[in-house]
Amino acid sequence: MTILKNHYEKIFLAVSLFCATVISLISLLTAPESVVQDDTTELDMFWFDSNDNGERVLEFSKETHLNPGDTLTFVSKEDETSFKTVEIAQIVLRSRGSYTLEIAGKKIDGILMSNNDLFLDRTWKKSKTVLDFVPDSGRPSQIPLSQVSSITGKKQFIFDDPIEELDPDEHFLSLYQGMNAQDSDHNDTRVDRVRWTTSAEESNESIYDLFTPPIIYLVDGNLTTKLPEKEVITVVKTEEFGLTLDNFQQKPYRFRMKGFTSEFPFFEDLDPADKEKRHNTRIKMVPGTPYKSNLDGKKGTPSLIPTTEDDVDKLLMVTVFRVDTVQDEKSGGVRPIGRAMVRDFKLGGKVFEIRHGWPEVFAGENEIILNYRLEGADEKIVLSDKEIGKTIEFGSRKYLIKEIDLSDKSLLIEKRGPSPNDIRTEKLVLP
Repeated sequence: MTILKNHYEKIFLAVSLFCATVISLISLLTAPESVVQDDTTELDMFWFDSNDNGERVLEFSKETHLNPGDTLTFVSKEDETSFKTVEIAQIVLRSRGSYTLEIAGKKIDGILMSNNDLFLDRTWKKSKTVLDFVPDSGRPSQIPLSQVSSITGKKQFIFDDPIEELDPDEHFLSLYQGMNAQDSDHNDTRVDRVRWTTSAEESNESIYDLFTPPIIYLVDGNLTTKLPEKEVITVVKTEEFGLTLDNFQQKPYRFRMKGFTSEFPFFEDLDPADKEKRHNTRIKMVPGTPYKSNLDGKKGTPSLIPTTEDDVDKLLMVTVFRVDTVQDEKSGGVRPIGRAMVRDFKLGGKVFEIRHGWPEVFAGENEIILNYRLEGADEKIVLSDKEIGKTIEFGSRKYLIKEIDLSDKSLLIEKRGPSPNDIRTEKLVLP
């Protein structure tokens, strides 16, 4: 007892420390397991932002196949009877973004190769827009948007009316993605609502019930429930070249000799434009004198008027004229015939002969007739063989005449359009 009295405080402190240690160990060993949320499959990360146009957009951290017309419901985590439902007015596909396109039941992964972000509204399936799409396996393709049944990937969402910015820590999302579910009256429970949850592939859940006999295939060393389908990529048909060569022949010269005297010939101007202006198409041609077109002449004046050799607009000149006699095949006698040597300055100064009585004269100039094979075009194109480098435009298309081959009567033409990257070169020959 003497020992207990002398060491009472020390004994009490030791017992207290021992009890505290025992209680701590018991607490650690018997602590309840961490509570795991019963909603581990739900990914409710979303945020609001503004795009380059100043519009309020909604973004998800997860890929979806939500389209314009689908609805989103923001539900309060504290009170599930408090929610806000909005309909998606537009989706934004990012330029150079990775997306999965579904065409005729086949999914194609690739990159959208557009210069700018693509905005799709509720009528996107009726759009005539063509997507420049590069599949992960395959060549770049132009795919009509009207043939695409769904687009999966990370998108931005725009609404008809601005909505307040909601905190993802206070709300979760309930989505409707076209699952043919009956319309909700918003009185269902959180479990009953269509939820944004992890897919069966991510959660390792089976698509079969307990007594469903599975049909499983072994493809390339992997087990699958369906045989692979042949990849189908729809490619927009390239527009035809749109030009054909219809005629390539010598062009009759504009003038012929209709009469003569002993000193000079009379030429007839066959240009229809001069006849419409009611010019005098019968011209006296003085040898050694250049002539040019009478562009401002009044009715009755000659279609050609004399000029000087220094005139850049000079057209032709009779260099030599003479009258010969030839035997008449019908009468057996002789008759005079006028012969003129003509220099045409527009044909490079070439000299050729024109005789009285010749119905047509060919000076070496060719006439080329092209025809459109495009919708909305009904006119022909008439060229000469001197028009190398000429550009012909139709709509958003440009045709450049690069070469004209007189030996095989062909043209080499470069076409640009209708799309900026469409460049083709073809050789046109007579059919």
